[in-house]
Amino acid sequence: MIANKIDFNKINVNPEGKGTFGFTNFAEIWNGRLAMIGFVAALVNEVITGKGILGQVGISREGGILVALFLVGFSIAATIGYYTIKFSLLAQESRTGVGRNAS
Repeated sequence: MIANKIDFNKINVNPEGKGTFGFTNFAEIWNGRLAMIGFVAALVNEVITGKGILGQVGISREGGILVALFLVGFSIAATIGYYTIKFSLLAQESRTGVGRNAS
């Protein structure tokens, strides 16, 4: 299995997790908390209004499908691009034996 061969500790934009901005532990914790609050707020609005999230902002059912497909496609393309670059850098580091933090 490939997942056993990947060192997930090396796949981190900010391995130390220091600082307040960027991909830090602090920023990711707050990002997750705010996403949970937003999700609950969207569900409460959906129950109160009887309309879905896209219907609340005025996107019709037909247009909503296109918007959803675009967002899913964009997310998949961005994720594939990110991990392609990340894994190619890791493969290059393992071939050359030189890491980004090497002096």
